[in-house]
Amino acid sequence: MPLNRFLNLPQEEKDRVLSISKTQFAIYGYDVTSLNLLLKELDISKGQFYYWFEDKADLFFTVMQEGLDALCLRLEEHGQPTSAADYWDHIRESRLLSERFWADHDFVEIGQMVSQQIPSNHPIYERLLVCSTPLQNHFIEGLRLGQEWGLVRTDLSVEILLRLTDGVGDVFYGPILKNYVKNQPPSEEILSLHELLGRTIRLILQPVDDQDTDGLQNRP
Repeated sequence: MPLNRFLNLPQEEKDRVLSISKTQFAIYGYDVTSLNLLLKELDISKGQFYYWFEDKADLFFTVMQEGLDALCLRLEEHGQPTSAADYWDHIRESRLLSERFWADHDFVEIGQMVSQQIPSNHPIYERLLVCSTPLQNHFIEGLRLGQEWGLVRTDLSVEILLRLTDGVGDVFYGPILKNYVKNQPPSEEILSLHELLGRTIRLILQPVDDQDTDGLQNRP
């Protein structure tokens, strides 16, 4: 995490540093972004940088944590479903809310970079998982509510269900992010992927007895 000397800066200066850094990481990627380039864009010396941050990774995770913390706060305001009747609509809105948040706060490009350049064997991958833990906990709470109301299958743990839906989400968001164009309306293909993602997640989560399995028996 950043040193207190950075945290104690005026908010305007912190925002400037993180905004520029976010743009550089999005354009060049984590590995290719050089500290010298960052220093030039930030208009600070190397000594000043290390006065604020431990290293490049520390700066990158400061950028990521800012976005994740703000999204968690937004989801907390949205809350959890309040009844079984609105459960699936609420879960869908939570997903769409997250997507809108990333787009509105210029984190989509960072998401593109992470999905394309940070594989599971990358040195910072595990740290990314740790950063996202509060976000994961929010969705786990929603899954537990669904199980209590009989809307989410209970033959699998919420941890496994979350891993399954996260994995499916990664598969879908790959082409979605690849074809994302900032400030442009989504294409018909992206809209179709979004709709299919929602149906696939619900199919994974719903108890088998609640699913329409007509015609599925003979499919591969």
